[in-house]
Amino acid sequence: MKKKLIGLSVLLATSLQAQAGIVGLDLIEAGDDAVADISGALFAPGSGITITGTPTFVGAVGDGVTANTAQSGIFAGVNITDGTTTVSMGGGVVLTTGTANIPSTNTNSQFNPFIPATGSDSDLAAILTAASAPSSVTNDVNFFEFDFTLDAGLNAISLDFIFGSDEFPDQAVTDVFGVFVDGTNYAFFPDSSLVSFVLGDNASNFQSNTGGAFDIEYDGFSNKLSLIGLIDENLSTHTLKIAIADTFDSVFDSGVFLSNLTGTTTEGGGGVVTDVSEPYPLLLLAGGLGMMLFRRKIR
Repeated sequence: MKKKLIGLSVLLATSLQAQAGIVGLDLIEAGDDAVADISGALFAPGSGITITGTPTFVGAVGDGVTANTAQSGIFAGVNITDGTTTVSMGGGVVLTTGTANIPSTNTNSQFNPFIPATGSDSDLAAILTAASAPSSVTNDVNFFEFDFTLDAGLNAISLDFIFGSDEFPDQAVTDVFGVFVDGTNYAFFPDSSLVSFVLGDNASNFQSNTGGAFDIEYDGFSNKLSLIGLIDENLSTHTLKIAIADTFDSVFDSGVFLSNLTGTTTEGGGGVVTDVSEPYPLLLLAGGLGMMLFRRKIR
């Protein structure tokens, strides 16, 4: 039995390592339990986070016929590379402003094959207003929200993410991503700007893919970042909302890859704390094994 498991691990690691882009993508479609699927893929083992009540998922689910109609998905790993630079993470969840069926090549500078029409979001609009963004009108929102408690001794949550967008490098009104812990947004780039491309201001937060060298559709994407969000310790039950939306329009898709949600302890003030880089084969092995155990169908 042990030899068989080792053999499976080596085979899976080899298979996943040979793949690029988004590995083992499974779109969330009609008939799927979106809440269970996202919860199972998003949390780190032994996270110390306990969901209370019923989580809320807002997003267009696929019709099972046309792949582009699914706004969200789960995956075994991400490995975006041009042969020299690689940005990777283990298994997790992708939320988008359009379709989660993201091509592994960049052939369209205005990628938006599907408009979810899922409505606006007041929390994202509020952080855009606070940042004096060109517009605070949001469309095509995709979010996952739940109430939770933390194990004793923990006072924060930690989450890894990669943000990508076809708004980069030349759009003035751009999509936005937020992670709200007890109502406060903790999703920022290392330069403290919102996780949104800001023309003429924060392009240094993105790997440029305008030439199509990387194996993903988005014209620009961040490195893998890790954020910490502090809970309000005056509350007995806490809320976490992870959201992305179009701003002003419904074109030029953006997406965020999410992984490794866990409880943690910090003495700092929260926000993005590090630019994370980890060995890709090990991440994909862990993510792939987890997905095999969790999900009945990976295509």
